[in-house]
Amino acid sequence: MPPHHSTDTVPDLPDDLRQRCLRIRAIISDVDGVLTNGQLWLSEHGYELKAFHVRDGMGCHVWKKAGYRLGLLSKRRSVVVEQRAREMEVDQLIQGVGPKWPAVENVLNAWGLSPHEVCYLGDDLPDIAVMERVGLGVAVADAASDVRAAAHYVTATPGGGGALREVIEMILRTQGLWDMLLEGYLGEERGLGQSGKNAGLPVSASHIR
Repeated sequence: MPPHHSTDTVPDLPDDLRQRCLRIRAIISDVDGVLTNGQLWLSEHGYELKAFHVRDGMGCHVWKKAGYRLGLLSKRRSVVVEQRAREMEVDQLIQGVGPKWPAVENVLNAWGLSPHEVCYLGDDLPDIAVMERVGLGVAVADAASDVRAAAHYVTATPGGGGALREVIEMILRTQGLWDMLLEGYLGEERGLGQSGKNAGLPVSASHIR
């Protein structure tokens, strides 16, 4: 089955992709080229700068409200990524790894999850071995062609443009959780605290349709 390309995040998906989304309980994402546009800004003193999309952070906040796990994985090491991981409430940050699949497998064992319960986002060749093993392998829109061919889903959004948010929203909408999570979040923003309907978050998997 060829990867599905989407122009939005409504849950009108092919049945195979929909079933994959329904099983997901955790997301692990590559960093460079997925959360960023892949460019590395290096100063003459060796300082590294990366640009992240703010909507990815908002999506991660909602994802964690669902009670789900979130991990970031990178072959590189970066203090900037550590800072962003804290802002995104990441459960597990893995940096400086060799082959990616053994690192992912260790995380899944620690979380008590099976591969089919995990979504992985990538953009380049080292990501293929992970995408082949997980329940939902996602390539960003501007990923390498071999990665897009290996993916179950290809985002409409390029790396660094909010691709993670797109995937989070697609999964949560498919699981029937997005509207409830959004209502709870907006209740907090409007100062309703826990008094609003369904404001008691996180939700559990029993709410998933």
